[in-house]
Amino acid sequence: MMTRTSTRRLLVTRRNPDTRHYEAIGELIHDEDGYTFTYRDGITRALPGMPPGEPHRSAELFPLFSHRVISPRRADHDDYLARLDLPPTATPFEVLTRSGGRSAVDMLELTPMPEPGPVRLPFLVHGIRHLTEQERARIDTLAEGQRLHLQAAPDTPTDEHAVLVTDDGHRLGYVPRPLTEYVHPIMAGDHELTVERVNHRDAGFHMRLLVQLVGTYPG
Repeated sequence: MMTRTSTRRLLVTRRNPDTRHYEAIGELIHDEDGYTFTYRDGITRALPGMPPGEPHRSAELFPLFSHRVISPRRADHDDYLARLDLPPTATPFEVLTRSGGRSAVDMLELTPMPEPGPVRLPFLVHGIRHLTEQERARIDTLAEGQRLHLQAAPDTPTDEHAVLVTDDGHRLGYVPRPLTEYVHPIMAGDHELTVERVNHRDAGFHMRLLVQLVGTYPG
């Protein structure tokens, strides 16, 4: 059940490895003219190759972000995109929207920024590595299209804004932290969370479970 994404804005965040808190750095926008990256106000620690100041514009995706997209020349290219429930023809921006653009060399993460109105928001469930083995095993029992649930978890020690992904009350992981500021308002109205894809354990914790949230973002 492959679904393309229409998101045009990605929030670029940087995670502090000590506190595990995320800092919003700027926005990456894709339109018919190419790509624009703009820093948020007050950012003093710039990204590599992108000095602060005026917005950065380019017809091509900036190297800092393009390096986070799997090369179409790699033998596992199609398999990797399938794990994200994307077709082989998916654009680099679509790949970043699903994968989060994680890299082993830094703590950056990219998060889709929904526009006000109806939303269809796919995301990879976070925090699976912190589950018990029994909880992880439950992921293997999930079926595509199965209804899941979102549960606010304000008592989470590292994040009072945390949102759990659950199945019949059992933990499956968490909504990515940078996404929770959009998910909380969506949760306040009618919404539905379903399984988009369950990947084999060999895919790694980050790629294990892809879900999709449908609802309305009030803005």
